[in-house]
Amino acid sequence: MPRPSRIAPIASLLLGVLWAGLPAPTHGQTADDAYRFSTRFPAVGTRATGMSGAGGVAGWADPSALYTNPAGLGYYQASEISGSLSALLSQDESTYQIFVDGPSSRRTSDNATARLGHLTGVYNVDTEQGSLVFALGFNRTSAFDRELTYTGENSASSITDTFLPFSNEYSASEDNGTLNIDVFPTVPFVAFQAGAIEFFDARFQDGAYPFLQAVAPGRDIQQEGTVSRGGSMNEVSVAGAVEVAPDVMIGAAANFSYGSYVFESELTETDLGGDDDYSVIVGDGLLEDFQSFFFRERFTSDLTGLNLRVGFSGAATDNVRVGFAVETPTWYSIDEAFTNAFMRTEFQNGSLTYGDDSREDAARGEFEYELQTPWRLSTGVTYTGGPLLLSADVEFVDWSQAHLDADTEEPVIDQANQTLDEYSYVFNWRGGAEYRSDSGFALRAGVAYRPGARGFDFTLADGEDADRSRLFFSAGAGVPLTDRLSLNAAWMQERSKDQFVPYASVTPPTAPADADPIAVPFIDEEVVRNQVRVGLRYSF
Repeated sequence: MPRPSRIAPIASLLLGVLWAGLPAPTHGQTADDAYRFSTRFPAVGTRATGMSGAGGVAGWADPSALYTNPAGLGYYQASEISGSLSALLSQDESTYQIFVDGPSSRRTSDNATARLGHLTGVYNVDTEQGSLVFALGFNRTSAFDRELTYTGENSASSITDTFLPFSNEYSASEDNGTLNIDVFPTVPFVAFQAGAIEFFDARFQDGAYPFLQAVAPGRDIQQEGTVSRGGSMNEVSVAGAVEVAPDVMIGAAANFSYGSYVFESELTETDLGGDDDYSVIVGDGLLEDFQSFFFRERFTSDLTGLNLRVGFSGAATDNVRVGFAVETPTWYSIDEAFTNAFMRTEFQNGSLTYGDDSREDAARGEFEYELQTPWRLSTGVTYTGGPLLLSADVEFVDWSQAHLDADTEEPVIDQANQTLDEYSYVFNWRGGAEYRSDSGFALRAGVAYRPGARGFDFTLADGEDADRSRLFFSAGAGVPLTDRLSLNAAWMQERSKDQFVPYASVTPPTAPADADPIAVPFIDEEVVRNQVRVGLRYSF
């Protein structure tokens, strides 16, 4: 029979590059990504982190005022420089399961990163009356770092099921005894080049669907995967506050946000069934007896944005202070680079790959789009009684107001915006306490809650409905080293649940018209992230 050519003609390569420029929902530009980019830590700085961020909205002389309510800068009695280092330790426990109440397997993975936490300079202007304070600061506002690993046996599906092209997504032509196969969509094109799917001429001549996947339906495989997320968001703020009446402050901050998000997923499928009939023709040779398949995808999003934050803080009574803050949407510009594809198929007598050569770029591309986050409205109260400070605040965010946009009409952008319309408003809350002795030694504790914006998001392996809400606990301490210098340390733990799906549930072209989509594995995640901050404050 004619041998299929695995080198696509120029037209097919151009189609591959074109399809690479069209982002898939498994990359960025999704409602979940817009939500991920917009969520933040409840606290920055060491003192505020020890109290889970509570107290900042009511107003206080702390570097975190730039982040919560810049009116609090007005309470500074001296100028100050402060900074901190931050370490993030993540633990992700995974449960691999295909069917609810079916067999499952568990794994735990750990990840650790360290970065600059904050760096702030505060200048207290010498005035004859009232207070006038300016500040310039850097804060790390969120971090995406964590790693998921999973493994399990699967006879219900394979990622190669999702690579099969439909009848309008390929063509076949014969030229001087060589059968040229053009596969148009990027992922099937790459899978064909890498031997994960193969064209069989005999089936084509008989009028049957000509492609088969490396893992035949019902075949037992071992699936092992790793999902790595990394990057952080940062904010540089220029702020000022003024005392407009005794113990009444107003303030404003202009904020420049920037950062990156890196996502990489690897999946290996290993055949557990022994010899099979799947083979791939390469040149004059034949690769036989499928052993394993490896697939890696990666994308990086670089973000830059601007917003404004204004606030009010004042004394309601001698012991009670209240505050209000309003934050405009952040207007982000996002540049995303993605690679949907390094694939390697191993056989008993060799292997076939695609994506390890710089010229094999059909699945690489870039895409630019914009994100507008919601308005944020917050209010808080602080009570001071002797050495004890108690504080609480609440923040209102309507996530349905988030919006994605691009210079050209993109179906994936429209789909993401439709999903965002289904998001709801939430009330984020924080509470904290601080005990400060006469010597200046301080102990702190706090709790914060960030409810999920979608309510019910997914069903866990045990049948429980869950969302992506986040619960935080914190503790901290401060020690004066001299009259001007103090050391602060804080710990904050974040707990959440998540779920990862390695590939889509599709109905392959080889399946009957009334067949159900393939059953895919679900990896439930129990995520615990511990953040530790240590910093110094120097007043002058």
